[in-house]
Amino acid sequence: MQRVKLSPPETLIFSMERRVGISDLNYARHMDSVAMIRVIHEARLQFLADLGFSESNIYGLGMVVTDLAIDFRSESFANDVLTIDVGISQFNRYGLDIGFQVTNRALDTVVCIAKLGVVFFDFDNHKLAELPGAFRSLLEKPASRVA
Repeated sequence: MQRVKLSPPETLIFSMERRVGISDLNYARHMDSVAMIRVIHEARLQFLADLGFSESNIYGLGMVVTDLAIDFRSESFANDVLTIDVGISQFNRYGLDIGFQVTNRALDTVVCIAKLGVVFFDFDNHKLAELPGAFRSLLEKPASRVA
């Protein structure tokens, strides 16, 4: 079976940290893949909040995840502190890709690279919406944010 191979985001525009909790572990006592999805989701929400938005209100539109890929590189255990770096790429008419690099801070080891494809959605009219130009412009500014 062919493995998913992802590259880290080229330009990082947001970063946050999170400690791995006991409830994040699986039977093998390392971080569970579902817990990592929650971490990636939290990083996306924190990134949007840092910009002054929520996933349900970005210039009046919502953001919907269309796909998710994770390329695991190493394990993570209870009490590890993870640094989650976020970058943006692949703008298109309706959305963009949000890339993540999750690193074990103490070991300086990449735990995983992930990518979320997202589109914008008009929930009132229940239809896809074009990516707001103002949002794209905001993301293309070369400012780095650290939570």
